[in-house]
Amino acid sequence: MSKQTFIKGALILIVAGMISRLLGFINRIVLARLLGDEGVGVYMLALPALFLMITLSQIGIPIAVSKLVAEATIQNDQRRVRRILFISFAITISLSIVLTILFILLAPIVSNHLLLDERTYIPMLMISPIIPIIAVSSVLRGYFQGKQNMKPQAIAQVIEQVIRIGLVFTFIQLMLPYGVSYAAGGAMFAVVLGELASLGFMYYCFKTDKQRPVSIFFKNIWINSDKLLTIL
Repeated sequence: MSKQTFIKGALILIVAGMISRLLGFINRIVLARLLGDEGVGVYMLALPALFLMITLSQIGIPIAVSKLVAEATIQNDQRRVRRILFISFAITISLSIVLTILFILLAPIVSNHLLLDERTYIPMLMISPIIPIIAVSSVLRGYFQGKQNMKPQAIAQVIEQVIRIGLVFTFIQLMLPYGVSYAAGGAMFAVVLGELASLGFMYYCFKTDKQRPVSIFFKNIWINSDKLLTIL
């Protein structure tokens, strides 16, 4: 896996960000034309609750992973990198599963009593699987940033937007006959599949990385509190 200088890495992320924003602009045009004002309103109402759950599922771990992996890489300590990834995945996956279940259980209350629009219930259900997907992706992003390799993250952003645009059009067309709520839910599910495709690409990059730890979830891993504090 090739490393990039700070300037090269920053340029890669800037270009990818510009492409992603352009594709995101196209995606919003597609949403507006297919869903209409009412559908876009339902779609946008459901997003804030999702953003809160995603923030809670990450709790700053990606930045910590990036810093710790960079330090361990400088010391050429693969065992420490393996432990960092093991703990990070364990925390984010466990927390995201709990938050996903909580999000699903509270969706009726949020849609009816907080958002005051029961039509947001279906979109909230359709978007809920994205929480663990983004949680896992954030750890992988932190790993690649710690390794000074910004290409997987940059390419994954573009892949996510391309997949989302294609599937948004398809799912909205399929679900629109059932009502605005289901159409907005179809658009939300396209977002989930876009993030899943992005995660798939990053996982492929991780598996083909020759410098990665051989196994993260290795047997007989015992980490007491003192070692955990040392790692973190």
